[in-house]
Amino acid sequence: MLQSKINFFNMSRLTFIIILVIVLLSLNDNFAQKNKKIELTAIKFSGNTFFNENKLKELIISKESPGWFSQFLNSFSGLGNPAIYFDSLKIQDDIAIIENLYKANGFFKTKIYADYSIEANGEKEAKLNYIINENSRSIIRKHETSGLETINQNLLKSLNELNNIDSNTFYSEKLIEDNNKKTVNFLLDKGYILVDVSKPVVRVDTLYNVVDVLINFNLGKRYRISKVRVKKSGPGENLVSNELIKEIANINNEKYYNTSELKLSQIRLYRTNLFSSAVISGNVIDTIQNSIPVDIVTKIGLLHELSPEIIAVNEKNNFKFGLGLSFSKKNFLGNARKLTLSASAATQNLTEFLGQVSLATDNVYGYADTRIGLEQPFLFGKPINTLLEGYYTLEKREKQWNAAIYGANLNLNFELPPYTYITSLSTYFKWEHAKYIFQDEYLSEILPDSLEIKKVTTNSTNNILGIAIVIDKTNDLLFPTEGYALSLIAEDGNTLPYLFSLIGNYNFKSATYYKLLLTTTKFFPNVTLLDVLGLKLKIGNINTFRGSVYDIPFNQRFSAGGSNSIRGWRANSLPETENVLPANFTKRDIENIARNRTPGGFFLFEGSIEGRILLSENIGSAIFIDFGSIWDHYKLIRLNEIAVAAGFGFRYYSIFAPIRLDFGFKAYDPNDTNNFFYRIKHTPFFKNFIIQIGIGEAF
Repeated sequence: MLQSKINFFNMSRLTFIIILVIVLLSLNDNFAQKNKKIELTAIKFSGNTFFNENKLKELIISKESPGWFSQFLNSFSGLGNPAIYFDSLKIQDDIAIIENLYKANGFFKTKIYADYSIEANGEKEAKLNYIINENSRSIIRKHETSGLETINQNLLKSLNELNNIDSNTFYSEKLIEDNNKKTVNFLLDKGYILVDVSKPVVRVDTLYNVVDVLINFNLGKRYRISKVRVKKSGPGENLVSNELIKEIANINNEKYYNTSELKLSQIRLYRTNLFSSAVISGNVIDTIQNSIPVDIVTKIGLLHELSPEIIAVNEKNNFKFGLGLSFSKKNFLGNARKLTLSASAATQNLTEFLGQVSLATDNVYGYADTRIGLEQPFLFGKPINTLLEGYYTLEKREKQWNAAIYGANLNLNFELPPYTYITSLSTYFKWEHAKYIFQDEYLSEILPDSLEIKKVTTNSTNNILGIAIVIDKTNDLLFPTEGYALSLIAEDGNTLPYLFSLIGNYNFKSATYYKLLLTTTKFFPNVTLLDVLGLKLKIGNINTFRGSVYDIPFNQRFSAGGSNSIRGWRANSLPETENVLPANFTKRDIENIARNRTPGGFFLFEGSIEGRILLSENIGSAIFIDFGSIWDHYKLIRLNEIAVAAGFGFRYYSIFAPIRLDFGFKAYDPNDTNNFFYRIKHTPFFKNFIIQIGIGEAF
């Protein structure tokens, strides 16, 4: 019995020792694992030609560890990022992600392998390599749809044209998805509000590298609009009638339900600024047979607005402070018109300036501006957004000049139907008169000593009739990655007053002229290491119908440079031509020198090449090359006179528009043919470099 107890005690002690050893070994192993963490310093890809390395790195689970500085910041603050360690268990997930990406783009025979190396470099570092054998990409052999047989022949013909995919097109899930969206949107605009599309059936033949795609659509009933109902709320609900809301929305009863037209109706409502919210939708619950009512649900805000503003301007190292006030009356005289009255003034001494608002005063300077505008959504009963504006500006430069500028603008923005090639069409008329009175002391400083010119007053009038046409076929407004855009601006200067002078039998001295400006852009996705490669080309020409081109005002001529132009030069600083008095100078020539205007030119050639990389959802970077210049005639173009800028920049993609910061260098300066590095070394740095800030992409 005693022996049994001793054996039991020994067994228990042995069991306890074994358990203790296992626990200690486990703890030691865990401790060792923690100390064996290996930082993943590099992820490389080879064999990938279709997708760039940045795209692949963005998708996989494994990530490269940030640099030492980022880790250092993260160690004591919320900035930077912590180290990322190598985990071999993630490799298979990475391979699956890459394989799925290639399959989604028609590479069904892609093979992916991985290897890694661990190096002792003071501390151990891991490098992960993915070897990709893409193989051939499959093409679409068949693209068949079902469920559309009940559509009438005219719609089916249009749909087949829209739904046509060439049999030699490379397969991609995005291509099929985009094509399905086009088909669904087409049907939504033809009354099929319940249309649905099933998941595509994809049959792959890897032997012949072909794909058959089968897609089934569920149409549902086709609906007409039975009636339009208006629901209002908000402080101004009793000041806007239901009839006006229906007139602005312009929804026709008994027509087939059209989703695109309802979206356009919603945009019309928002354009009036009457509504803080406006939603238009079909009420599926209240459908009767093949009819559906449409509800317009609006919230109407205050119809009177008073908006103060503070103005701060730093002009040529002179800081000017000012105040502004704007008043708007919505639904002015009915029909959703908006009346806007605004006034602003800025000067170094605001009280003294406002107390002496006169052209004769020359002891203070600044500006005062008043404007009145009337905007309405209709013209002659058509959806043409119309803006009429008048303005008067008084500008005063201390011991330089006083100026009175007044004029009027009329802008007509035409609403275009959906599916048109032209996406924007507007026309405008501008009339402006300017009077400048130059100070004698200032003229004696800027003009040659041999000239004794005093009491110079200039008067000029300019009339412009223009049209702007935009064709935008890009895939995104804020960050386009593919597609193209075209823009054409055509202007006529002073032809109308010249014709009136012939009728009225009086002498009209100003030149009559035309201006043409064509801009084209093109975007290519996933080019080498770039997310987007963008190209821009701009060409413009100015010529006269009557008179000399040199009689055309400077502010109507072409100039280049700035955040949306050649980014190594300041705004409107090209061509860098000295402004000198001609032999037979006029008061206009004196005005141009006194106001230090860029002479400009009459033929514009400009282009840009820009690579864009999206670093995160809201942050991007870019590298660019800009080139171009201005000449007096296209026959005077010389290659050695083309300015070239190069640089880099960063973008913050806000919900409204990209905010852009670019750093531009004068890579080639036509006025200084020394090479770039020589100029950097022997001339002031900021003569060859400029920081540009802009809203929106450069193009």
